[in-house]
Amino acid sequence: MKGLENLIRVHKWKLDEKRRELADFEELRLGFVKQLRTLEEQHLREQEVSAGNPEVGFSYAGYAAAVKEQSGNIRASIAEVDAKIAELTEEVSECYQELKKYQIALDAHKAKEKYEQKRLEQMSLDEIALELHRRKSR
Repeated sequence: MKGLENLIRVHKWKLDEKRRELADFEELRLGFVKQLRTLEEQHLREQEVSAGNPEVGFSYAGYAAAVKEQSGNIRASIAEVDAKIAELTEEVSECYQELKKYQIALDAHKAKEKYEQKRLEQMSLDEIALELHRRKSR
């Protein structure tokens, strides 16, 4: 039983580590999404400024190309993080299933021990009752 408890403790630790790693990647993804939104908002402001001022419009083409490239890079990073999140989600699920397997085995072992203890107690009580009955019958 001590071995099962150790396995459970190790798998809980492993599961917690995977969950933390997953949370880190989800936080990273949120950061990328926030960067993308900020970039898009800045791009819209620059479009408005360049539309209203022809002198600024000359530099807008270079800015737009840079924004497009940066946006593509951020989207690629989001896609990579999404793939890693999917992988980690699967690993968390597997770790959880493994942990549950050991917890169920431990619960079954404890139930079996409890049943055996009650059975032995009942046998002892039955033996005492038989002895009392014999004494009365004599």
